[in-house]
Amino acid sequence: MSFYTGNQVECLYAMPASGVAVTAAAATVMSGTTAANPAYQLPTGFFAQQMGSGASRSLLIKGGGWWSTATAARTTNFQIGLNTTVNTGAIALLFGKTGTLTTVVTTNAAFDFEVLVTCTTPGQSATAGTLNAVGWVEYGIANNAATGTLGTYSSNNASRFMIGTPQTGVAWVPTTQYWLECSNTWDATTNAPTITLTNFMVFGI
Repeated sequence: MSFYTGNQVECLYAMPASGVAVTAAAATVMSGTTAANPAYQLPTGFFAQQMGSGASRSLLIKGGGWWSTATAARTTNFQIGLNTTVNTGAIALLFGKTGTLTTVVTTNAAFDFEVLVTCTTPGQSATAGTLNAVGWVEYGIANNAATGTLGTYSSNNASRFMIGTPQTGVAWVPTTQYWLECSNTWDATTNAPTITLTNFMVFGI
């Protein structure tokens, strides 16, 4: 904290427990979905223009966990954004989406992600504002029991995929209450693919 403006980075939310394992061939929320591990509700007016906040106010979202496609490669799709209805797999306002990715065959795999979301237009009342997001998701073989091979980037070492909405921005309404959620989709349940979000943190900037 510099004391130049009195602003500081603040941890708004840290998911208290691992999310449910996603094994379905449908968009499924992987962040908090239970009474003991609830979804994160963005504070009302976080991006609204008040006491110097509004345009340029940001969120830094970080997280990660484990996944497995033990006997055959599967395709997967990761999404993150704001939902108007809690625990709905199809996220209403997407910050980032990987598109369809093809995994490697492994039981020792991890993923992590980071997304920076900045308010570019604060909006007012029911008039929509805009949010600009950019970040990445990284998938790779992990765990101390796994053996990586240098030089085979896509097969063993982590592969990074850029996500976000840097071109057009995402419209949001100041009077609407939003939940910040992550979801995942497998293309099929054959070979029992699974992914679990174990860490999910939201920082206000």
